[in-house]
Amino acid sequence: FVFNIYTKAVVSTQSTGDICGMCDQIIEGQYLTALDNKFHPDCFACVNCKTKIAPGQDFFERNDKPLCVDCHYLLYGYKCKICSEYIKGQRLIWGDDAYHFTCVKCTSCEKTLCETDDLKVVNKKDFIHVACC
Repeated sequence: FVFNIYTKAVVSTQSTGDICGMCDQIIEGQYLTALDNKFHPDCFACVNCKTKIAPGQDFFERNDKPLCVDCHYLLYGYKCKICSEYIKGQRLIWGDDAYHFTCVKCTSCEKTLCETDDLKVVNKKDFIHVACC
């Protein structure tokens, strides 16, 4: 799956007679434009938890409907094997496990790993900076 994060929900005030992309009712008055569709401002909410998504607030798209950031990570995100928190952004994947780079330390020098480090895995579990080998 490829997920894109959006922040382009724009409010307009002119009535269009268009149909709301969420409730399928005619829009009269203020509306919100996002995901190539128009919505009543009160209808533009996460399809999973039903929390309203405000203009300018980040969200993901799932089947042409908005999905809030928290639900996206809950449903499709990776949990760090060390801290058990959802990983937002770059992650280190080894086998079936995912890690925050900041949660993993080099077994040799004890420094926290970063996305640009050259790494080696020893004994199928120990992450080591190549420079430490």
